[in-house]
Amino acid sequence: MVLEVVDFLQGLFSLLFVVISLILGFTILSKFFKYKSKLYILIGLSWIGVANPWFPDSISFIMNITIEQSLPVELYFIIGNAFIPLALLCWLTAYTNMISNKRKRLVIGSTLIFSIAFEVVFFYLLITDIDLIGTINPARPFTVDFDIFITVYLLIVIVVMFLTGVKFAQRSVKSDDKDIRLKGKLLRAAFITFTVAAILDSLLGAIFTDPMDPILSIMVVATRILLIIAAFEFYGGFILPKWIHALFRRE
Repeated sequence: MVLEVVDFLQGLFSLLFVVISLILGFTILSKFFKYKSKLYILIGLSWIGVANPWFPDSISFIMNITIEQSLPVELYFIIGNAFIPLALLCWLTAYTNMISNKRKRLVIGSTLIFSIAFEVVFFYLLITDIDLIGTINPARPFTVDFDIFITVYLLIVIVVMFLTGVKFAQRSVKSDDKDIRLKGKLLRAAFITFTVAAILDSLLGAIFTDPMDPILSIMVVATRILLIIAAFEFYGGFILPKWIHALFRRE
């Protein structure tokens, strides 16, 4: 199908966000081989998982510009949602390791039960009544209207990651070490930026019903740019490469 301008921009910038997130996520993950800490694996997988909801848009975009087809709705929902529980589990495991091990079993156990329950209900609905997961606008290949089940789950995940991420970042901000304080500020910014962008992105379809609205195109690009900024902030908050360190030190 021929893509409208807003759909082309949405697909293109989703692809950019996903590619950048994969590169940065695997870069963080690769630090395991240098420092021999499983924390880098968990953090890297966490961010890749956080970007997971934008994977289907990216794949469908490539398919649309090459073979003029989109992902089947079943694959779209599986790719975009089935791996989110793993991202949440990885993040909370890393979080409890970094903050405190006292409640680790309770947090991980509760998250595991919650995640299994989600997967069971998700695949049950996928098989029995996929409309209870959501619907894809036939005229807008990258616009999905999720039902209450997915909407509530995604909101819970966003809130949990936001609260735990900011809480961890605040500890770093209070450090006497300048570099650790900088990392904390970057992490805090990452979780705030991502949360704002993710919520805004989910509301665009409801706010702008006309796909030809030029403001919608601008907002689609803006939300994806915010997501990309969040990816670099997250990367800088955990790795703080020399170029990011130099950038902020000059300021």
